[in-house]
Amino acid sequence: MSILGQLRLQWANKTFNYSVLMLIALLGVVIPAWYFEQHTWVTPLILGVIAAALAETDDNFFGRLKAITLTLICFAIAAFSIELLFNIPWLFAIGLFSSTFLFIILGAIGPRYSSIAFGSLLIAIYTMLGAHESPNIWFQPLLLLGGATWYYFVSIIWNSFWPMQPVQQSLSNVFKELSLYLDAKRNLFHPTLNLIPQPHRLKEASLNACTVFALNTCKTTLLNRSRRGHVDGPSDRFLQVYFIAQDIHERVSSSHYRYQELATQFSHSDVLFRFKHVLEMQAKACQDIAFALKLGKKYSHSNDSIKALVELQDSLEYLEQQQHAEWAPLLVQLNYLFNNLATVEKLLSNVSNPDSSVLEDGILDDTNPHNFRAMWGRIKASMSKDSILFRHAVRLSVTLTIGYGIIQGFDLDRGYWILLTTLFVCQPNYSATRQKLSARIAGTLVGLFVGVPLLTLFPSPESQLFLIVLSGVMFFAFRINNYGYATGFITVLVLLCFHQLGEGYAVVLPRLMDTLIGCALAVSAVYFILPDWESKRMHKIMANALRANRKYLMQIIGQYRLGKKDDLNYRIARRDAHNADANLSTAISNMLAEPGRYQVDTDKSFRFLTLSHALLSYVSALGAHRQRLEDESIHLLVLEAHRTINRHIELLEQQLEGAIVESSTTTVDQFDIHRRLIEWRDEDDRSARMVLQQLHLIYRMLPEFHALADTLTKINEPKADIS
Repeated sequence: MSILGQLRLQWANKTFNYSVLMLIALLGVVIPAWYFEQHTWVTPLILGVIAAALAETDDNFFGRLKAITLTLICFAIAAFSIELLFNIPWLFAIGLFSSTFLFIILGAIGPRYSSIAFGSLLIAIYTMLGAHESPNIWFQPLLLLGGATWYYFVSIIWNSFWPMQPVQQSLSNVFKELSLYLDAKRNLFHPTLNLIPQPHRLKEASLNACTVFALNTCKTTLLNRSRRGHVDGPSDRFLQVYFIAQDIHERVSSSHYRYQELATQFSHSDVLFRFKHVLEMQAKACQDIAFALKLGKKYSHSNDSIKALVELQDSLEYLEQQQHAEWAPLLVQLNYLFNNLATVEKLLSNVSNPDSSVLEDGILDDTNPHNFRAMWGRIKASMSKDSILFRHAVRLSVTLTIGYGIIQGFDLDRGYWILLTTLFVCQPNYSATRQKLSARIAGTLVGLFVGVPLLTLFPSPESQLFLIVLSGVMFFAFRINNYGYATGFITVLVLLCFHQLGEGYAVVLPRLMDTLIGCALAVSAVYFILPDWESKRMHKIMANALRANRKYLMQIIGQYRLGKKDDLNYRIARRDAHNADANLSTAISNMLAEPGRYQVDTDKSFRFLTLSHALLSYVSALGAHRQRLEDESIHLLVLEAHRTINRHIELLEQQLEGAIVESSTTTVDQFDIHRRLIEWRDEDDRSARMVLQQLHLIYRMLPEFHALADTLTKINEPKADIS
């Protein structure tokens, strides 16, 4: 690749691009302070830039201006409040508790407000760090706000030159995750005897959660450039590619049969290897699409996957010519799989011309509140003990106030790093807090170990200012992907900043001790103050996953009668089902990081996740092949089967949510439905047989679902829970 090509590739890299922006922003405040020899300006200006960057969210030009205005107002209120109340401890403590609670609860309105709230708390603590040295009430707040304003000025200009880059990057990430999902899916097509699908299902569930997260992030990015869900202008083409990605995801996540039976029957044939090869080629195509989107280039679909699909079709035709009676029903399933992959191939080729598949109802579901009444409704809904956000707001408010009490009680000059550490480490759940805890401590230790020699090796102000800028850039480069490294770099930055004031070595021990105290407070908070143990909510999360699948199935069954239509209601039901599946996978992962005494039966939980993901896969297959069925007798059978399945899932939901369900009701065997589902007529068209087959696969799972629900609801509640 040429040097120009390498530069273009680096420029398309989100981390590199963002690092260049931060380099410009930090140089823009350091160089004037150095030129005018105002060393006391350096720290507050840089902290202002950092707080602004952490509070920033993606948006269009006018949305960004509104968010910046609100952010600067909140920053000003926070900074001046600290200056006014700093020498009145009891009033300061009340203000700290109430403002923390209010800022956190504002996050109920949406992610934008959550980021602004976090940034406002951060700017308040940054003001505390230098309040004792501030010559007057204006000095620190104005410099902090000056650094924030400068960053936003640079950011607005930067994003005006490349307004579509966030959309390209988020959409590129969707296809990257789809590639990984397809690559994992192909492992199920290994023709081995005694194939055990559960490990593959668990890995699929994890990768599906990542894909769902990428799709949701991309949807948010597109919504930020829409008018109440209607995307026009340059983003419209990307919206069509996003809809294509959604359809591919539905088909990739679908399952048409029990893979272990296919592996057993075709263990001596090459047909499953050919399925595996097609999936491998399509995974590579998704990688190529991701690369093209990131670079802003037009995607050109390769013939490799088309060739693999033709070879697979030839292999299927050869097997059909053998006329083995035991293969006949399984070959029908393989043909369903082939048709599904052929449609995926068509969708992949449409990425180069997305306008060829425009939806009739091509709008996004805009759930953002757009007026004060809707915003207040969200805040009001969060003011409950059952709300995770409310618990986090109370927890953080109490913890920061306790931290301030420790500072006052022990007269700690640099003690406000306790509050800073607590703010970063204390997360809404135990698992996330634990991850931040280890990364924060390790990063601080390494940062101090590296930073102290740097103070000696580079004594000149110019060299230290260079290292300050470099440390700040590296902090933002690693902030998302490696919080431990990011903490190390920000620790180096802090040492160098304080060395500008002649206190570099003096802050080493306080920084370490305050970090340890802040981490201890954060962990104690999530453990003792309104703890959110996943096991306490696991049954509700499981019930919600079943409910979302039931509603998704309901949307699909209606379209087999009326005809396929990718309208907004259908897409919402599909997204909710995948979101619920991802939430269940995440909840179980979080639970494994919690103390053993607060965990429910992990084997049963993983089995439930396996079944839940398999259920979603079977329902997705029905969604992938939607078309109107003409035969009225088939319609009646489908409706009866769906009614039975729907009733079973409703009972499971009620049971998991704590309702008392009669065991005789939950174990009723609808023998007639079971018999009619397995006795498919040979003359039934392929569509009808596929629908009946998928409903039968779902029906066969229900007894195990009931058994698991019985077991899980009988497990005793965790002991010693303080809530």
